[in-house]
Amino acid sequence: MVLSNKDLGYREIVANAVCGRGSKYSQTTYTIRPANRPSTIGGCWVMNHSCEADLVGDYVEVHGRFDVNVWYSYNGNSETAVAKDTVSYVEQIALRDLDANAARDSRQVEVRVIQNPNCLDATVTGNGSEILVRVEKELGVEVVGQTKLCIVTCEVVEKKDEEFGEEDESLLEEVEIED
Repeated sequence: MVLSNKDLGYREIVANAVCGRGSKYSQTTYTIRPANRPSTIGGCWVMNHSCEADLVGDYVEVHGRFDVNVWYSYNGNSETAVAKDTVSYVEQIALRDLDANAARDSRQVEVRVIQNPNCLDATVTGNGSEILVRVEKELGVEVVGQTKLCIVTCEVVEKKDEEFGEEDESLLEEVEIED
């Protein structure tokens, strides 16, 4: 097979591709109001995280929620309880390399959790009626959209077997695939 330069052309291939991405690490403090006045904190857990994302202009807005459970003592450390609260958040994540040429109506946003929400610390406030919980998390987003790839094409010209020279045969041997 020989490629002919005289009939070079091109084709456009429509494909889904990542046309923007971004990530964001954040630390946020939430206020939990337990039923009793806490004396000390025994532990804190963050669980049941869920989120979804939407493209808003040239950034992605992630809406999420998770449960915060704080085990604490009260009544002079003589009793314990668990304060439970579901907290919501909104994160705006800037996009890098956003391809403005990707079809707007075909764009989809995918969000992935790089680091699940995790409690860094929980402390009783100065007046002793609330618990401050500091939570960290990291989110990544990708915008996938339809785009066009332009490829060069050329006509393939077939040669007859007798036209192959010694050099052509050695090239063909190199290309052969063994099972």
